Amino acid sequence: MNSTIFLFIATLLCWGPTWYVIKFQLGNVDPMVSVFYRFFLASLIILLACVIKKLPLKFSLKEHFYIAVLGILLFNVNYVIFYLSTQYLISGFVALCFSSILFMNVINNIIFHKNLPNIKTILGGAIGTMGLIFIFFDEISNFTFSNMTSYGIFLGIIATYFASLGNLVSAHTSKINLPVVPVTGYGMLYGSISLLIFLLITKTPFNFEYSLKYNLSLVYLSVFGSVFGFSLYLSLIKKIGSNDAAYVAIIMPLIALLVSTLFEELMWNVNLVIGAIMIIFGNILILKKN
Repeated sequence: MNSTIFLFIATLLCWGPTWYVIKFQLGNVDPMVSVFYRFFLASLIILLACVIKKLPLKFSLKEHFYIAVLGILLFNVNYVIFYLSTQYLISGFVALCFSSILFMNVINNIIFHKNLPNIKTILGGAIGTMGLIFIFFDEISNFTFSNMTSYGIFLGIIATYFASLGNLVSAHTSKINLPVVPVTGYGMLYGSISLLIFLLITKTPFNFEYSLKYNLSLVYLSVFGSVFGFSLYLSLIKKIGSNDAAYVAIIMPLIALLVSTLFEELMWNVNLVIGAIMIIFGNILILKKN
């Protein structure tokens, strides 16, 4: 097995199950507090690794500002809303919401960079969006905030949009040649600290669950889902480029759906099959270079 295939599979194995593992973080501990635990622990591990490997940790004030914005978007707001969404949806459906990130990236590039997409990208975005609508047609057509499934989908889409905004900031930090591993560590630290400040201001109950399932899921999400997952993905980007590495975002929801089928009794229907195929095909069109 060559290194590219290894990185691709390892990234999927780290990230694919995370949508289901988040379920074990919900219950006695406020979801926002669980997000704080996850990324604060992950940030300490990454920054400690940077110290041991003597990676650069000194940045200018302006660079720290961009890293802080990245952290707040990707490792605070984005994940807090995803955790809330997971309260109302099976994990595979949350991952399907996340699959819309590729065509949200296209929309944000139009808004913020005036980068007009080619016809293949527009067609891919349209097909992918139609795929999501196809899967969630009943929830969308009968949308009310009192319908918990509809509300969960709404939260999942909002969370994905914040993740897309974070991608834009990440692209900027890469453009100005900031090292990705220290930036990720600092980003997680800024994201968790900003979340801690919000928790203290809002006087959110700050507790901890000592059950085995909570602690094992926290370790998995912090170490495998965050430290290893992001490190492997960043290594994959460095090796084959962000465009090809983004195929992870296509396969990952399928793994999440498989996990939901095995552990959450997801029943496949025609809408889900056709919609998933449309999302995959749409994303592939977006990622095609030519």
